[in-house]
Amino acid sequence: MSKLEIRAVIHFLRAKRCNCTEFYWQLHEVNGENALSHQAIAKWSSMLENGRTHFEDAKLEGKTSTATNSEIAARVNECLLANICTTIDKITNELDISHKM
Repeated sequence: MSKLEIRAVIHFLRAKRCNCTEFYWQLHEVNGENALSHQAIAKWSSMLENGRTHFEDAKLEGKTSTATNSEIAARVNECLLANICTTIDKITNELDISHKM
């Protein structure tokens, strides 16, 4: 099932007055290990309860959250080859890039 289909199912089950645990088990029965987590189901259920009417992800504006290209990868590789004991923080500071964990 696609993300949009799963969100529509959550909307449908909410209309049937099912709770998040029931959503989870029904979605898990159909999708197995690919089912949404209980937390994600609760988040979408809450957003729909609070008036959200569309199932698509919001469009993000501005800088992308991740950017990987061959130039950055090569620069990181050079730093690692120069000092194999370096840390992620040292590399990101030296190359003026950011990282998320």
